[in-house]
Amino acid sequence: MIKFLPAALISRFRHLIDSVRHFDWSSLKHLSKDDVLTALKNPRWHKPIAIIFGILVAIHVIKNDVIAPYMKAHFALSIDAIEVHPLTVPLESQLVGQTRSPQSVAIYTRVSGFLDKQVYQEGSWVNAGDILFEMDKRPFVVQLDAAKAALVSQEASLRTATLTLNRIKPLAAAKALSQQDLDTATGNFLRAQAGVDQARANVESAQLNLEYCTIRSPISGLASVRKQALGTYLQTGSPNSELTVVNQMDPMWVYFSVSEDQMLNVNRLLEQKQLNATSLTDLDVTLTMSDHTLYPYTGKIGFADVLYNVDTGTRLMRAVFPNPNSVLQQGQFVTATIIGLVQQNVYLVPQAAVQQSNQGAYVWVVDPENRVHSRTVIPGYWNGPNWVINAGLNPGERVVISNVLRMSPNQLVKTNLVKAPAPQPVRLPTPPAENQKPNPYGPGAQIKSEINQAQDPKQQPMPVAPPTAPKLLPPKEVPVSPGMPAAPSPVPETLQAPSPRAAQ
Repeated sequence: MIKFLPAALISRFRHLIDSVRHFDWSSLKHLSKDDVLTALKNPRWHKPIAIIFGILVAIHVIKNDVIAPYMKAHFALSIDAIEVHPLTVPLESQLVGQTRSPQSVAIYTRVSGFLDKQVYQEGSWVNAGDILFEMDKRPFVVQLDAAKAALVSQEASLRTATLTLNRIKPLAAAKALSQQDLDTATGNFLRAQAGVDQARANVESAQLNLEYCTIRSPISGLASVRKQALGTYLQTGSPNSELTVVNQMDPMWVYFSVSEDQMLNVNRLLEQKQLNATSLTDLDVTLTMSDHTLYPYTGKIGFADVLYNVDTGTRLMRAVFPNPNSVLQQGQFVTATIIGLVQQNVYLVPQAAVQQSNQGAYVWVVDPENRVHSRTVIPGYWNGPNWVINAGLNPGERVVISNVLRMSPNQLVKTNLVKAPAPQPVRLPTPPAENQKPNPYGPGAQIKSEINQAQDPKQQPMPVAPPTAPKLLPPKEVPVSPGMPAAPSPVPETLQAPSPRAAQ
């Protein structure tokens, strides 16, 4: 390295080294601090000190500005490089999504009353029609009995009005009674018949209210926590009338947003028939859970919004996934990947080769003279451990993938070409075996239990026999004269209406 320095500078270095070598350093042991300060104040020492300081500065400058560039320019650094060529790479864009149940039904009370019993286990699976809660039925049993009694009374009035009308009709025809008497009897008959219809409607309404005391699940799914305490008075239409929520679990929806660029890529691939699909809804989607495991089932896009979000420039999509074991829960955050998307004429570069600066991402490219130059690139998505470079490289160029932190512009390198990375396919899920045990909280198992928490056994309601609707015998038609209006409903001959209280 010394032979490349100027001869005059080499002579000065040798003279300095000889002076230092023959100097009597032992004489300095007897010097005190005051002696050193006094010597430095002596003008005859100023010039030697300045010379020594100048030599040290010259050595530093020569080392950094002369020797280092010369070494970089004339001594090659061994590096590994790859030769890049355009590739067709599977597009594995990570789309953040959230699960949502197709049916999330809030269970409300349909009648006002006291919450009497809870007949399900919180967080368990319930089938459509299973009983969730029971209200206090006693007031509604009384209302049903009163409605049935009113129906019997109205039917008796209808029978009396019918008999009266049948007696007046022949007398009026024989002019023994006036037309007004006939009209009055006819009106009484019609009013009695309307009263029967209203009483029957009241019985049906009371019967419905009694049935509403037994609150059932309208769908099959997982039942959430109970929101009201037992013994609470619930009023229909009030905020406290919600009891719980039942979520349908199979299938499960996943909502995610796709950017405009991705949508253009999808539409282009569909038009060029490069995808195994004819429309957007035929594309498959995979899910990655929060613990980076792959969900074992593949879903399909079932909905794509027709409008873009003007704030984010994205389009909302929904994929449908089978969820037989209830692995996916309502409100989970997952990562969705659309299968089948590709990028053409792009380059793959290892992660270590791409550096960042104030101007953006760049790589080191080796020219034909084995000197490196920085090149600004536009990276896209990931493909395994490699960057997908959308622009900035040319076919056949050599990209440095090792010792990138030791590179400098115009650096001479000794290139060792290694195998370029190949595109990695998108991971596909493996469905579980058919004999796998079902999730105990899924449709494969039933969990039923009777829970009546925070309730005194002495306050348990008395058992009530199930109410029965009135049973009517076949009616007998009422004879009507040609001048009489036809009756809108038949008149019952016999009525059997057992009261529920009699069964007690």
